[in-house]
Amino acid sequence: MRTSRLCRLAGVALAFVALSACGSDSAGVVHLYDPAPVPAVPDRTADITSPLHDGQFWSPSVAVKDGQLVFALGQAFFGPTCTTELGAAACTGDMGVADTLPATVTLDPTGLASVSVVDTQHRNYAVTGAELAGLVGGAAPSSPAPATYAYHPYPFLLTVLAGAVVEAHQIWVEGSS
Repeated sequence: MRTSRLCRLAGVALAFVALSACGSDSAGVVHLYDPAPVPAVPDRTADITSPLHDGQFWSPSVAVKDGQLVFALGQAFFGPTCTTELGAAACTGDMGVADTLPATVTLDPTGLASVSVVDTQHRNYAVTGAELAGLVGGAAPSSPAPATYAYHPYPFLLTVLAGAVVEAHQIWVEGSS
């Protein structure tokens, strides 16, 4: 189990490296609304603990309160793991979310090292935590955004390392548009 978690975290690190090279005109620089890779989704997200342990967590929704991002948390299951864990009836579009006690995580958007959003055409874009907070709060996308981009409240996959949320990647899921 520990090896699997380490492999997933290594995969997240590799995805971040790949993201940092996408669409940039100099090595390691990501610009607002550069194309971003589709985030890899595990067969299940981590169970919710307090405090959050290192791993990937599902957030079905996010809000902004007093300049902070407030992510709701749930545990999601995908593909065959969803059917095994939750039963076929609970797995719409090859995914489902377990009934868990309500939980949230609140964070300063500037603390996010890697953020991406997805449009209704399933294209992923790199943004900053501050841009995400603006979008969630109802602001229009900044000028580098594609003319057709509009924020849509798809869920997020959060990555926690050393007890802090360091990544927030929006995930398009079937039936959510």
